[in-house]
Amino acid sequence: MFFCSSSRQTYEIGQLTTSKLWRKPPSSTSTLHCRIQADDILRFGRVRYFAFGSNMNPGVMQGLRQVKPIKSCPGVVNQYKLAFNLVGTPAIEPSFASAEPSDKDDDELHGVLYTLTRSDWQKVARTEGVGFAYNLEEVVVHTYEGRKLQAVTLRTKPGLLRAPFGRDIPPSKGYLDLLIKGAEFYNLKEEYIDKLKSIQPNPAVFVNTKDMYDLLRINIGN
Repeated sequence: MFFCSSSRQTYEIGQLTTSKLWRKPPSSTSTLHCRIQADDILRFGRVRYFAFGSNMNPGVMQGLRQVKPIKSCPGVVNQYKLAFNLVGTPAIEPSFASAEPSDKDDDELHGVLYTLTRSDWQKVARTEGVGFAYNLEEVVVHTYEGRKLQAVTLRTKPGLLRAPFGRDIPPSKGYLDLLIKGAEFYNLKEEYIDKLKSIQPNPAVFVNTKDMYDLLRINIGN
């Protein structure tokens, strides 16, 4: 059983057409070094964002980031996989999640499709380090309710912050808990939740990140 939630009445996001991404050069002073340019988004002031990491957790989106999605719906992106290749801080938060393309037909990345106002999207992009830590990636999301929609998601940017040699760095237990509780909240497929639960957390974490998240008033559930 899954659900799509909406904070207020709005247009159906299925009516929007494909958005196009445009990135300014690194020397640009433009906010976030990226913009989403499409007549439909400019007209309605809405952005579709596919979250697969800690942003699936309402405590992160609404608590920490102070973002109130217009609509939230579980979905899946085919031929993408969950990776932990954004380098964090050793012994505290070793890594963060990324959406990575896969050449395997059966790979799936499950998550939450949010419809956001432009101002809320800017909050997400700013706090996630878009243009610095992440690049924007256009994906096709198949929602659990049967829609097929274009959205943007986040992929670790090539460079010093990306784990070398295509490897993953196991995240902390606290960070994994954020993903798992978010996936459970939105009733992602049980098999995918089990897959998240099977990920072994990083043993070289010496800070109780759950306590840290509690201090930030992020509710990751019991």
